[in-house]
Amino acid sequence: MRSILVTLFLFISFLGFGQSVSAPDSKSFIPSTTAQDGSGFVLSGFTTTSTLLASISLINPSTNTTFYLTTTTGLTAASGFTLSGNKTRLVVLGTMADINTALASLKINTGSVVGNVQLSVAATVNPVGYFYNGVNGHFYRPIATGATYTNARTLSSQQTFKGQQGYLVTITSASEDAFIFANVPQSSIWFALTDEASEARWTIDAGPENGTLIKINNGQTNGNIPGQYNNWAAGEPNNSGNEDYAVTKWGGGSQWNDLPNNFSCAYVVEFGTWTNPDDATFTEFYTNSVTHSNGEVLRATFNVDFGTNVDETKFTAKGYTYTNNNWNIVNGTARQLSGLGKVDLTSLLDTNKIAGSGYRATTSAGQVEWAIINPYDANLGGHQLLIDEREFDGTGVSPNNVTSIKLFDIYDGPVSVYSVSGWWKTYVMPGNLTTKITSSTFQSQLRLQDGWYGTRAEFTFSPILAYKPHGMELTHSNQTELNTLYNSIVGVSDVYLAFKELADGGIFGNQTGLGLTNGIQYLNADVDGNGVFNESDTYKLLQHLTGVQPLSQSTALTYLMKLYNKVDYDAVTPSNWGTKFNSTRNLIPFTLSSLNNTYNINVTWLGDVNLSHSAQQSVSSVSSNSVRSMSVMSNSVSNEVNVIMMGEIIGNNVIVTLSVDPLQQELVGTQFQLNYDNTTLEFKKVEFTTKGNPTNFGTDKGTYVKIGSLITDGSTLLDKTTEYKITFVPKNGIQSILGLTSISATDAVNKAGATLKIKMK
Repeated sequence: MRSILVTLFLFISFLGFGQSVSAPDSKSFIPSTTAQDGSGFVLSGFTTTSTLLASISLINPSTNTTFYLTTTTGLTAASGFTLSGNKTRLVVLGTMADINTALASLKINTGSVVGNVQLSVAATVNPVGYFYNGVNGHFYRPIATGATYTNARTLSSQQTFKGQQGYLVTITSASEDAFIFANVPQSSIWFALTDEASEARWTIDAGPENGTLIKINNGQTNGNIPGQYNNWAAGEPNNSGNEDYAVTKWGGGSQWNDLPNNFSCAYVVEFGTWTNPDDATFTEFYTNSVTHSNGEVLRATFNVDFGTNVDETKFTAKGYTYTNNNWNIVNGTARQLSGLGKVDLTSLLDTNKIAGSGYRATTSAGQVEWAIINPYDANLGGHQLLIDEREFDGTGVSPNNVTSIKLFDIYDGPVSVYSVSGWWKTYVMPGNLTTKITSSTFQSQLRLQDGWYGTRAEFTFSPILAYKPHGMELTHSNQTELNTLYNSIVGVSDVYLAFKELADGGIFGNQTGLGLTNGIQYLNADVDGNGVFNESDTYKLLQHLTGVQPLSQSTALTYLMKLYNKVDYDAVTPSNWGTKFNSTRNLIPFTLSSLNNTYNINVTWLGDVNLSHSAQQSVSSVSSNSVRSMSVMSNSVSNEVNVIMMGEIIGNNVIVTLSVDPLQQELVGTQFQLNYDNTTLEFKKVEFTTKGNPTNFGTDKGTYVKIGSLITDGSTLLDKTTEYKITFVPKNGIQSILGLTSISATDAVNKAGATLKIKMK
């Protein structure tokens, strides 16, 4: 469909039956070289007798970059493909064993262009009558039975496949057009393109590109919009007879024509709305990918885990370097995160190296034995190299700062300081280098004496260059949307859990073990970040909930979000959390330690005590390291409460009433965000009808009112009498309140601490 950006090492499994596609580690290929090893993809967990569909795809390959399989035994090429020859894409059918044998024989041919080699493999049990496109990860179902265009469009939208709703196929690239041509035998096939709304303005009218204008005049090339794919036959479209709808494979050829709606043509149903195969959400469908490099390319890719309930595509990432005690942006370009939190910052890196803290000593043949190589010492795990201190004279280099040595052709790598206190500055070269010494081509520079070698060598010293410290910064695309998101992140459930944890023996004095069970929960509940969770934190959470005082000094992302490397995140426990880093930030440092760098980043939020919008920990060896369900309801009790919303004009006021029915829940907390049109309505007040003495709150935020109740003393429950009445004053005369108010974020919690669903009526 659209251009594709594939990120590194991704696994998707939706039903959890054990099926998977694993990918190899990234590697660097040699430019302009054939038959390089591309193996490492492995299918697992599928029934051994099932016929599988597997797709192998190079994504946006550079010129002359292809792959081929040296073994294809037992495989059948899908329609439009052949097994032999060099490929950029191949779809095959076969058993899991036969496909794995073929994948183990995968070879890569590279062109001269240095850059990425992006390879994706996908697998599913083969569905009869459906065709898979490895470029975009979509399925296509040809329908041979003829239909009018409008009927084909309607019938397509009524189909579902592997959890996805269908739509009349859209054709947005030559690759996709060729795919349809190769896999659909019929001619004159309807696809989603029409000028029915306005003559000669050809617009896609289905699928994810619905509403996209691609052409503004009739004729083969007249009015074709740059950047939009058009493939009209000569003289078409021409509106000969009120022709408002498009077909591909016109007359059996490969181009398009316009036809009237009364034609009965075959059509194709497309399934999938993503552009990246790794973002696919088909059920029972599995995919993985890897990004190799053709030549030495410095790479940095990120897997950012937001947990659930957060739209990753609303976030972008930028690259920074740390120089002169400041974070400095590499350039102003931002990269949008994929739907699975993947982002590639390779093009946003500063690849210039700077002098690090160490020096490298390099030897050349000399006339004086300035060095001695001692025999291998098993206790040291290497050889001592002694350098005459006079070699350092006038260099300005401290012997303590030598961290790497290149000694002729004997050794080239890191060393450790053994002793620099005397005449000889001594270092340890790791490993047994005896064979290297005796086979060196510099024998004329070596003199064996009592097991050690006098070495005639001159030393020069140069600073070891290193990449600058880097950072990855996340930003949200819309501050208003971020405010709404954070309002749903820290809600009544979070505040209730914090009070429950703090209370001795449970908030009602008769419970144990029902508080926080996860170290990240404690970090987030400690909202002042002082390493201690206490009453001060709970009341700051309550003040935030009721609108008295926000948790942070600003609504900027850096004051709300917390970023951790996954290994650090997983290591936080209820017993050690107070010693861990606990500060908000939206920029996390990273070190470029190799050519191919992948970073796994976990996201959590200030005040997200119930982790409703945070990454989950995944280290099973850490005890009490998961947020367990605190619901004590039986299976017969739905996890819901009902709320009836009613709006009416009474006198000169608009009154919205929220009436709560807890059903069978022991309801102790509610929260609602009532949005209102502030160009038409002005907030006046909130009135509460609640049992007992809960903390009620109704705070006007300018475009919405935050309303709810929280019982923190265990004295009673919220019952069917609970009601919130919100009064507005119209700024001008109004006849109807339709569309002026709406409910967005909601939250509710029961006595056991379980979050409840609010069902609006």
